[in-house]
Amino acid sequence: MKTIVNRVMCAAILPALLLAGCSRRDEASVGTPANPLLVVLSPAHAPAAPDALSYIQAHLQKATGLTVRVEAAATPAAAINYLGSGKADAGLVTLEEFLVAREEYGVQPVLQALRGGGLADYEGVLLARAAGGPKAVADLRGMKVGFVGPYSVSGFTLPVVYLEKAGVKTGREFSAGHDENVKKLLDGRVAAAATYARQAGKHKGLRVLAVTGRVPNEPLVFRSDLAEAKRQALKEAFLSLAAAREGRKALGAVADITGFRPVSAEVYRPLHELLRAQGKSVYDLMPEGWAIHRLNQPYMQGL
Repeated sequence: MKTIVNRVMCAAILPALLLAGCSRRDEASVGTPANPLLVVLSPAHAPAAPDALSYIQAHLQKATGLTVRVEAAATPAAAINYLGSGKADAGLVTLEEFLVAREEYGVQPVLQALRGGGLADYEGVLLARAAGGPKAVADLRGMKVGFVGPYSVSGFTLPVVYLEKAGVKTGREFSAGHDENVKKLLDGRVAAAATYARQAGKHKGLRVLAVTGRVPNEPLVFRSDLAEAKRQALKEAFLSLAAAREGRKALGAVADITGFRPVSAEVYRPLHELLRAQGKSVYDLMPEGWAIHRLNQPYMQGL
């Protein structure tokens, strides 16, 4: 039912978003009070505390000398299409959203989110209960494994590829998120849970059964035609966010980010190539992925 609702919402929302983006702003005035430079956050990065968003916006304005507006998109599709339509100049999006936005609109990764002790990536893992759980991946054959998704890289894509290569066929139990997936493992409803490594440290009694791969942290992206001077000013402003305690607190409210580092698209190439090798597409990573792609095709193509 949830998948059906997502598709219905997608069909209703996406055309309006694309039509709204048909007219681009005057490039020369971007960053003025009449035409603020817009930074969009994906729903996954929307902080629960509104003061965090206000602080980030105020810091970016002061550091760049431009009028900046920071706002969270209502849906992943909205975040992507804000960037594609030119309504947004930069965006902090999830890895999955970035791959679709790059494929469709050529957005450019400029900075990469850091977490923990300056880590730029994380491990996808299969977790098991330390007491009484399977001892090896081969023991999962015929058992039920918990997955997130099927649109999660660490919670679905990487573990499925890993298990297929290992020749281990399992049952699949899907959850709405990583926390729910791990709870099912703790409750004994699944024999293992596909998630990210930090989950093992959050819960007692769990251990890493296998590392399924490393995943690069998500990027801060800019639209491809943003003026170079504004691009550089915004980049430096984001890099300086973590210099003050208040900035670190605000970033922490945005998906536990501790800072940023410069990044290029090459960092994300291995994941893209892994998807292609498995006969998948970046559009498979999002519920709205293929709908975004179809709506960007020439009108007459499907007639």
